[in-house]
Amino acid sequence: MAISYNPMPVAATTFSSNTTTGGSVPASFDAFLYQPTSDSFLAPMKLTIAIRMKLRQSKSVPFILDADDKLFWTLPWPAVDWGRFVAAAQAQANMWNGQFWLVSPPSFSEYNKKVISMPKEWRPNVVCELSVDFAPSGDAHRTIDVAYLNLAMLTGQSLDSLTFRSHSLLYDSLDTIPHVDPVPQPGEPQTHHTIAHEIGHTIGLDHIGVMRRLPLCEFAIASANAGMDVYWKIKGGTNSHFCYGSEQGINNSGNIMGAGDDFSVENATPWLWAMGMLRPAGEIMGWRAVTSDPGAGTWT
Repeated sequence: MAISYNPMPVAATTFSSNTTTGGSVPASFDAFLYQPTSDSFLAPMKLTIAIRMKLRQSKSVPFILDADDKLFWTLPWPAVDWGRFVAAAQAQANMWNGQFWLVSPPSFSEYNKKVISMPKEWRPNVVCELSVDFAPSGDAHRTIDVAYLNLAMLTGQSLDSLTFRSHSLLYDSLDTIPHVDPVPQPGEPQTHHTIAHEIGHTIGLDHIGVMRRLPLCEFAIASANAGMDVYWKIKGGTNSHFCYGSEQGINNSGNIMGAGDDFSVENATPWLWAMGMLRPAGEIMGWRAVTSDPGAGTWT
């Protein structure tokens, strides 16, 4: 049975970072904590991260440069294709839902529910949700230009989200087509969704190699800082091949913030940040993120 939530949040905040992640601008989003309604008594709470990502048709015609400064020919956006792109982008944003839960610590009791004639209280866990508005009416947390590629000028090559190298402020019309490697190398993922990956940067996540401090990624970053990232696998520092987790096992390379589409507890970090800002100082200690449903809560 679907859980219903009170539309009025019990707490709300705006998160804003001062650092860049993955070559992007600093992350910013709103967060809302919701209680279930009375008809969903023994249910989890819900923590929603809401981002306003304005998609804007690129006016760079007849050509544009991608993140690697490679030139691509472009055309104006047909209305029907723009509508399809926005719908497909929303589908990739929804990949982040149903992935994480927060388990409350024993110290968290403010939203415990008491049951008459029972000696125990119900302590709810928290469902993590991502809500993305790609056509906000007001100010946006981030504005992204989207280029419409001239496919007639792309003969003789595969056409998917890796054809043009997008970044956090520039997408392209092929980003809705997942890259599928028909014969992936051992330890490498088969499928990657670019927009879902870039949304991870939007909510403040870096590449998986940076988050996990993988040795090869650390080497790539140090080489870039020293101006010695001449080898292609380390070129780009945090954006390097190794910081995507490549050649470091499918558990790393297969992550959504690597080159794949799997999710791990590290990817839930923005929800922990949000909970930390929603609660009094220090109360966040003890909260933990999990990637399998821990149940609605516990009796205590």
